[in-house]
Amino acid sequence: MSSTRVSQPRHRRGNSIDSRGTPKQNKVAPNNRNKIDKTKSEDFEDLDVVKLISKAKFPVYLVFCPSNNEHYALKVFNFLENKIHPYFANEARFSFLNHPNIIKMILAQEKVAISTDENEPASSCLLMEFAPNGDFFDFVRKNKQYIGEKLARTYFRQLIEGIEYLHLNGIWHLDLKLENLLIGKDYQVKIADFDLSYIIGDTEILTRGTQYYRAPELLAHKCKDGSAADIYSAGVILFLMKTGGVIPHSEGSMFEGVDLLELLHTNTKLFFSKHCEIQEKEPSFFTDSFKELFLSMTKKDPKERATISDIKSSRWYNGPVYTKDELTKKMKFLLNHRT
Repeated sequence: MSSTRVSQPRHRRGNSIDSRGTPKQNKVAPNNRNKIDKTKSEDFEDLDVVKLISKAKFPVYLVFCPSNNEHYALKVFNFLENKIHPYFANEARFSFLNHPNIIKMILAQEKVAISTDENEPASSCLLMEFAPNGDFFDFVRKNKQYIGEKLARTYFRQLIEGIEYLHLNGIWHLDLKLENLLIGKDYQVKIADFDLSYIIGDTEILTRGTQYYRAPELLAHKCKDGSAADIYSAGVILFLMKTGGVIPHSEGSMFEGVDLLELLHTNTKLFFSKHCEIQEKEPSFFTDSFKELFLSMTKKDPKERATISDIKSSRWYNGPVYTKDELTKKMKFLLNHRT
């Protein structure tokens, strides 16, 4: 597959998304947000496909650019009924994002050929920063016994920094989950996958979120404040990092005759007691400061949920974290020896 080339039709060259690439239901006021910053790669014709690295909703390929000796991730959106896929158009709008905890979009193109086969269906592509160390779903699953509270807190802080940046720019991610958090080459959290995200002024929310992570109002199609929904999802991620991958609750199902979601919102003492039983942990495993933070982020009423400011001033959040050098050393060990 390494010989496969990525090319763009000669008549479709360019490095911006025009009005045809904006989802009809989510038009925004004209601004610079649709501009694609072509800073790290000459163009799509200078890319070699190395391998498929994700088979999620849209395939993602590892590609190599010989002219600058860099690897990138290429997300491919097949045309939908011979038209640009609306999820490509939606995600391309977020190319202006620039934060150390958010995946950087390098280049977008509405029509690109992934091979020389003329019969291959048309695709749109996003060229993005490559995160070589995988996602947090796999990392937590493989290292659940070795993460510890200090590492969980270190990465949770980075997640909150990224979410704060999004919210300050009027953006709701709306699908935060471990699979959408990547580990960059610098071992920092990289928030990814904005194909369902929302910019203030859009006329419609495109997603109900992901099961187990989503806020109740998102599931019920009653979400009016996506920033609060993101906080809820971040609370679930916090719980997963703390427990090594144990979900805090399910949706519409019981565990040993107990509805953990109902307990979360009606009897928090029994909720944590039941989790200690499930996870075979001592009651001290969930400290008071952790409970306070988690419960504040997962309130049923979005108006009662913690804000970013509340989270950053909480006791648990302000506990010990790894320095950048310490984090690099620990992650190198875990990724090289524990996976």
